[in-house]
Amino acid sequence: MIVYIVVFLRRPGEFLAAARDSSYHRVRIRPLWAYLTGETVTQRAILFDFWQTLFSDWKERETLAARKQFMLRFLAERGHDGHVALDAAFESSRPWFTNIYLNEQRTPLVDERLAWVLNHCNIRLGPAELESLAHDFAEMGLMLDPTLAPNAAPMLAELAREFKLGIVSDTGYTPGRILRRHMAKHGVLEYFSAFSFSDETGRAKPHAVQFQNVLQRLQVEPANAVHCGDLPTHDVRGAKALGLTAVLYTGFHAEAADGNPPDYVISDWSELPGVVERVFS
Repeated sequence: MIVYIVVFLRRPGEFLAAARDSSYHRVRIRPLWAYLTGETVTQRAILFDFWQTLFSDWKERETLAARKQFMLRFLAERGHDGHVALDAAFESSRPWFTNIYLNEQRTPLVDERLAWVLNHCNIRLGPAELESLAHDFAEMGLMLDPTLAPNAAPMLAELAREFKLGIVSDTGYTPGRILRRHMAKHGVLEYFSAFSFSDETGRAKPHAVQFQNVLQRLQVEPANAVHCGDLPTHDVRGAKALGLTAVLYTGFHAEAADGNPPDYVISDWSELPGVVERVFS
């Protein structure tokens, strides 16, 4: 059920009405005339990457070290050698992961990655043990304590009044369910209506499924969507291949375009509302 809660003047000559959708607990803005006449309004969306875009993972190394120590204790409790060379095994897994990530366009799940590491150490765990290890290993992603990018919170609050917002993000050892908890902790989860985390979709950017999943959930056509991310080869390439407007965010780091030029480049989130206005004007 939708309940109208306010009618106000947004710009001279333009009245808007806000409605709260109980399924998402967020405010959606539509022109007042659309409510009165029943005329359909074109749905538009702004999509965001997670890591190095909305959030930075400055505790990644510290968290991985803690995860390795937990894994050693887990194995020792089950009778395995406490001097397992996990550091070397994890390092050896990088090329394997990168090959799958780039060529298959997916991110192996945590249990698959840990099984590879254990196999490298000549250790075999039963299915239940591996599942338990992978679950707790992933939960330790709460230690990451990511930092929300400067000016991201007010930008999201502003855009969520008029546009549908979605997340399109690839994941590593920390799955989407944990990233949602980080978003909630920072008070921004409520602004988003749809998510495409690679551990949940089975695909990684620039694969079309990552973007299509969110667009279908939001019921928005690619031409009416903007995607913001930090990687030209994944965010920009994937978005533009489907017909979305691509915004490259350089606030945490700057990546070379590598033959994937974005439509816009911003270094601060306070710039995005102006970009969006130009895109949809």
